[in-house]
Amino acid sequence: MKWKTVMFTGDSVTDCGRARPVGGYGFGTIGDSYLARIFIDTWADMPNHSIRYLNSATSGNTSGMLLARFEEEVLSYQPAYVFIMIGINDVWRHFDGGALKEEPSSVEQTIGNMETMIEKTQKSGAVPVILSPFFLETDKKDQMRMMCDRINAGYRALAEKYHIGYIDIQSALDAYVQAVGSSYLLSGDRVHPKALGCALIAKTIYRHPAFRAILDD
Repeated sequence: MKWKTVMFTGDSVTDCGRARPVGGYGFGTIGDSYLARIFIDTWADMPNHSIRYLNSATSGNTSGMLLARFEEEVLSYQPAYVFIMIGINDVWRHFDGGALKEEPSSVEQTIGNMETMIEKTQKSGAVPVILSPFFLETDKKDQMRMMCDRINAGYRALAEKYHIGYIDIQSALDAYVQAVGSSYLLSGDRVHPKALGCALIAKTIYRHPAFRAILDD
Protein backbone atom coordinates (compact mmCIF):
# COMPACT_ATOMS: atom_id res chain seq x y z
CA MET A 1 0.00 0.00 0.00
CA LYS A 2 1.30 3.45 -0.92
CA TRP A 3 0.64 5.90 1.90
CA LYS A 4 -0.39 9.49 1.22
CA THR A 5 1.18 11.93 3.69
CA VAL A 6 -0.94 14.84 4.90
CA MET A 7 0.96 17.38 7.01
CA PHE A 8 -0.66 19.77 9.48
CA THR A 9 1.46 22.59 10.83
CA GLY A 10 1.16 25.83 12.75
CA ASP A 11 1.23 26.88 16.42
CA SER A 12 -0.16 25.73 19.78
CA VAL A 13 -3.70 25.29 18.42
CA THR A 14 -2.36 22.38 16.35
CA ASP A 15 0.65 21.29 18.45
CA CYS A 16 -1.15 20.12 21.63
CA GLY A 17 1.58 17.77 22.84
CA ARG A 18 2.47 16.13 19.54
CA ALA A 19 5.58 13.93 19.44
CA ARG A 20 8.97 15.23 18.33
CA PRO A 21 10.49 15.56 15.79
CA VAL A 22 7.10 15.03 14.14
CA GLY A 23 3.84 13.58 15.39
CA GLY A 24 1.91 10.93 13.51
CA TYR A 25 4.02 7.78 13.28
CA GLY A 26 1.83 5.74 15.58
CA PHE A 27 -1.30 6.18 17.67
CA GLY A 28 -0.96 8.77 20.42
CA THR A 29 1.89 10.71 18.82
CA ILE A 30 -0.24 13.17 16.87
CA GLY A 31 -1.20 15.30 19.89
CA ASP A 32 -4.57 16.24 21.36
CA SER A 33 -5.62 18.95 18.92
CA TYR A 34 -8.43 18.94 16.35
CA LEU A 35 -6.12 16.76 14.25
CA ALA A 36 -6.57 13.88 16.71
CA ARG A 37 -10.31 14.01 15.99
CA ILE A 38 -9.68 14.04 12.22
CA PHE A 39 -7.32 11.09 12.66
CA ILE A 40 -9.96 9.11 14.58
CA ASP A 41 -12.82 10.03 12.24
CA THR A 42 -10.81 8.96 9.21
CA TRP A 43 -10.08 5.53 10.70
CA ALA A 44 -13.72 5.16 11.78
CA ASP A 45 -15.10 6.08 8.36
CA MET A 46 -12.40 4.47 6.20
CA PRO A 47 -10.73 1.49 7.95
CA ASN A 48 -8.77 0.69 4.81
CA HIS A 49 -7.58 4.21 4.05
CA SER A 50 -3.98 4.97 3.08
CA ILE A 51 -3.54 8.41 4.67
CA ARG A 52 -0.70 9.20 7.05
CA TYR A 53 -1.33 12.34 9.09
CA LEU A 54 1.69 14.21 10.41
CA ASN A 55 1.82 17.11 12.86
CA SER A 56 4.77 19.53 12.85
CA ALA A 57 3.11 22.46 14.65
CA THR A 58 5.06 24.21 17.42
CA SER A 59 3.49 26.14 20.28
CA GLY A 60 4.27 29.85 20.28
CA ASN A 61 5.19 30.01 16.60
CA THR A 62 4.55 33.13 14.61
CA SER A 63 4.32 33.00 10.82
CA GLY A 64 7.97 34.04 10.63
CA MET A 65 9.06 31.25 12.96
CA LEU A 66 7.14 28.68 10.96
CA LEU A 67 8.59 29.99 7.71
CA ALA A 68 12.12 29.68 9.13
CA ARG A 69 11.67 25.95 9.77
CA PHE A 70 9.27 25.22 6.93
CA GLU A 71 11.57 23.35 4.59
CA GLU A 72 13.31 21.29 7.27
CA GLU A 73 10.30 20.42 9.46
CA VAL A 74 7.44 20.43 6.95
CA LEU A 75 8.49 19.89 3.35
CA SER A 76 11.35 17.48 4.10
CA TYR A 77 8.70 14.86 4.99
CA GLN A 78 7.51 15.00 1.38
CA PRO A 79 3.83 15.53 2.12
CA ALA A 80 1.22 15.39 -0.61
CA TYR A 81 -0.87 18.02 1.20
CA VAL A 82 0.07 20.72 3.73
CA PHE A 83 -2.56 22.31 5.98
CA ILE A 84 -1.33 25.56 7.53
CA MET A 85 -2.92 27.34 10.48
CA ILE A 86 -0.75 30.25 11.61
CA GLY A 87 -1.14 33.92 12.46
CA ILE A 88 -2.75 34.33 15.86
CA ASN A 89 0.65 34.68 17.55
CA ASP A 90 1.52 37.39 15.03
CA VAL A 91 -1.53 39.21 16.37
CA TRP A 92 -0.74 38.37 20.00
CA ARG A 93 2.77 39.85 19.80
CA HIS A 94 1.21 43.28 19.31
CA PHE A 95 -0.62 43.04 22.64
CA ASP A 96 1.52 40.92 25.00
CA GLY A 97 4.11 43.54 25.96
CA GLY A 98 6.85 42.03 23.80
CA ALA A 99 7.00 38.66 25.55
CA LEU A 100 9.25 37.26 22.82
CA LYS A 101 11.37 40.42 22.71
CA GLU A 102 11.01 40.65 18.96
CA GLU A 103 9.42 43.18 16.63
CA PRO A 104 5.90 41.98 15.87
CA SER A 105 5.06 41.22 12.26
CA SER A 106 2.76 43.60 10.47
CA VAL A 107 -0.40 42.24 8.92
CA GLU A 108 1.26 42.59 5.52
CA GLN A 109 4.35 40.66 6.69
CA THR A 110 2.18 37.87 8.09
CA ILE A 111 0.31 37.56 4.81
CA GLY A 112 3.62 37.67 2.95
CA ASN A 113 5.03 34.85 5.08
CA MET A 114 1.98 32.73 4.25
CA GLU A 115 2.42 33.49 0.56
CA THR A 116 6.04 32.33 0.70
CA MET A 117 4.99 29.08 2.38
CA ILE A 118 2.33 28.52 -0.27
CA GLU A 119 4.88 29.04 -3.03
CA LYS A 120 7.41 26.71 -1.38
CA THR A 121 4.74 24.05 -0.94
CA GLN A 122 3.59 24.23 -4.54
CA LYS A 123 7.18 24.19 -5.78
CA SER A 124 7.73 20.96 -3.81
CA GLY A 125 4.80 19.37 -5.64
CA ALA A 126 2.49 19.35 -2.61
CA VAL A 127 -0.93 20.97 -2.30
CA PRO A 128 -1.23 23.74 0.32
CA VAL A 129 -4.48 24.44 2.18
CA ILE A 130 -4.97 27.46 4.45
CA LEU A 131 -6.80 27.02 7.75
CA SER A 132 -7.88 30.41 9.04
CA PRO A 133 -6.50 31.44 12.42
CA PHE A 134 -9.23 32.63 14.77
CA PHE A 135 -9.89 34.86 17.76
CA LEU A 136 -13.07 34.10 19.67
CA GLU A 137 -14.22 37.64 20.33
CA THR A 138 -17.73 38.63 19.26
CA ASP A 139 -16.93 42.36 19.27
CA LYS A 140 -15.75 42.85 15.69
CA LYS A 141 -14.22 46.21 16.74
CA ASP A 142 -11.90 44.56 19.27
CA GLN A 143 -8.34 45.36 18.16
CA MET A 144 -7.12 41.76 18.20
CA ARG A 145 -10.20 40.55 16.38
CA MET A 146 -9.81 43.28 13.77
CA MET A 147 -6.19 42.32 13.15
CA CYS A 148 -7.06 38.63 12.89
CA ASP A 149 -9.85 39.46 10.42
CA ARG A 150 -7.44 41.51 8.29
CA ILE A 151 -4.99 38.60 8.17
CA ASN A 152 -7.76 36.23 7.18
CA ALA A 153 -8.94 38.57 4.44
CA GLY A 154 -5.39 38.48 3.07
CA TYR A 155 -5.24 34.70 3.36
CA ARG A 156 -8.53 34.35 1.50
CA ALA A 157 -7.14 36.52 -1.29
CA LEU A 158 -4.04 34.30 -1.44
CA ALA A 159 -6.23 31.21 -1.74
CA GLU A 160 -7.99 32.77 -4.71
CA LYS A 161 -4.71 33.90 -6.27
CA TYR A 162 -3.08 30.47 -6.03
CA HIS A 163 -6.28 28.46 -6.57
CA ILE A 164 -5.96 26.55 -3.30
CA GLY A 165 -8.30 25.66 -0.46
CA TYR A 166 -9.19 28.10 2.30
CA ILE A 167 -11.10 26.66 5.25
CA ASP A 168 -12.81 29.39 7.27
CA ILE A 169 -12.48 28.18 10.87
CA GLN A 170 -13.24 31.63 12.25
CA SER A 171 -16.71 31.81 10.70
CA ALA A 172 -17.59 28.29 11.80
CA LEU A 173 -16.71 29.05 15.41
CA ASP A 174 -18.44 32.44 15.23
CA ALA A 175 -21.67 30.73 14.18
CA TYR A 176 -21.55 28.43 17.20
CA VAL A 177 -20.79 31.30 19.58
CA GLN A 178 -23.73 33.25 18.18
CA ALA A 179 -26.01 30.24 18.67
CA VAL A 180 -25.09 29.65 22.32
CA GLY A 181 -24.36 33.27 23.29
CA SER A 182 -20.86 32.65 24.68
CA SER A 183 -17.43 31.52 23.53
CA TYR A 184 -16.49 29.94 26.88
CA LEU A 185 -17.62 26.45 25.85
CA LEU A 186 -15.11 26.61 23.00
CA SER A 187 -12.18 28.40 24.63
CA GLY A 188 -11.24 29.84 27.98
CA ASP A 189 -8.89 32.48 26.59
CA ARG A 190 -10.40 33.12 23.15
CA VAL A 191 -7.43 31.44 21.43
CA HIS A 192 -6.84 27.88 22.66
CA PRO A 193 -9.79 25.58 21.98
CA LYS A 194 -11.27 23.24 24.56
CA ALA A 195 -12.48 19.76 23.57
CA LEU A 196 -15.68 21.12 22.02
CA GLY A 197 -13.74 23.75 20.11
CA CYS A 198 -11.40 21.07 18.75
CA ALA A 199 -14.41 18.98 17.70
CA LEU A 200 -15.95 21.88 15.80
CA ILE A 201 -12.67 22.72 14.09
CA ALA A 202 -12.22 19.08 13.09
CA LYS A 203 -15.77 18.87 11.74
CA THR A 204 -15.31 22.05 9.73
CA ILE A 205 -12.15 20.69 8.13
CA TYR A 206 -13.44 17.15 7.66
CA ARG A 207 -16.54 18.29 5.77
CA HIS A 208 -14.78 20.87 3.58
CA PRO A 209 -14.30 20.04 -0.14
CA ALA A 210 -10.57 20.79 0.11
CA PHE A 211 -10.26 17.99 2.65
CA ARG A 212 -12.82 15.61 1.17
CA ALA A 213 -10.78 15.63 -2.03
CA ILE A 214 -7.98 13.88 -0.09
CA LEU A 215 -10.31 11.14 1.15
CA ASP A 216 -11.69 10.65 -2.36
CA ASP A 217 -8.27 10.70 -4.05
